[in-house]
Amino acid sequence: MMEGGTQPRAPFLQKEGAVGFVLADGLSYGVGANKAIFLALASDRYFCLSPELNDAFLAFADGQIVDQHHIETLIADGIICDTTGDHDMRPVRVPVAERSLATRAARYTMAVRSPVALLDRVYVKRVLAKKGLPRLLTRDLSNLLYERSDRGAEDIAEIVEAVHAAGRIFGAKDQCLSQSLLIRRQMQRCGYGAALVFGVRLLPFEAHCWLQRGVTVLDDHHEHVVQFTPVFAS
Repeated sequence: MMEGGTQPRAPFLQKEGAVGFVLADGLSYGVGANKAIFLALASDRYFCLSPELNDAFLAFADGQIVDQHHIETLIADGIICDTTGDHDMRPVRVPVAERSLATRAARYTMAVRSPVALLDRVYVKRVLAKKGLPRLLTRDLSNLLYERSDRGAEDIAEIVEAVHAAGRIFGAKDQCLSQSLLIRRQMQRCGYGAALVFGVRLLPFEAHCWLQRGVTVLDDHHEHVVQFTPVFAS
């Protein structure tokens, strides 16, 4: 008992059968240079924690003992919440990209101006503006990060080339999100899939996204994307 009759806080240690903790709904994170980098998908907001709370969060996520007041702060700040299921606060796991899809320089072809491709571009732009990214991520394809087959590589390369060529025409060549969503949408129409990965690098801050299947990056160069810490995959 502390002076004045105040009971000291006990550090938290999860025991078998106890309530577990998970990330708050809509949050994901990655770890770079011992710093947790969060993405709140619905609001398209990236953020980090204070150094003290960051250390506590990473320790807690790793199953270590954490002081109760840090847990209360994480709950109050909307970072974690309790659950009757398993304790699970794992970061996003994305295999390190080792190669890039073999594509040719973006070329203007009939596929660039096909009615379906143009409608896809309008649809993606409108949904992103009015309803947000989650509306376009109704299927979680992150399991394809562990795909080993290169099935459809030539077809996918043609889709990537066409979308990139159209991006030059419509002024979207630097809009990685809309470009990746367009490519994935057209891939799915042809029976293929890929995971959409978001990554961040700090100092200076920069966010980026790309499509990845296994260790192959489909719409960027692997040496570029490895500079980013993955914080989300779907």
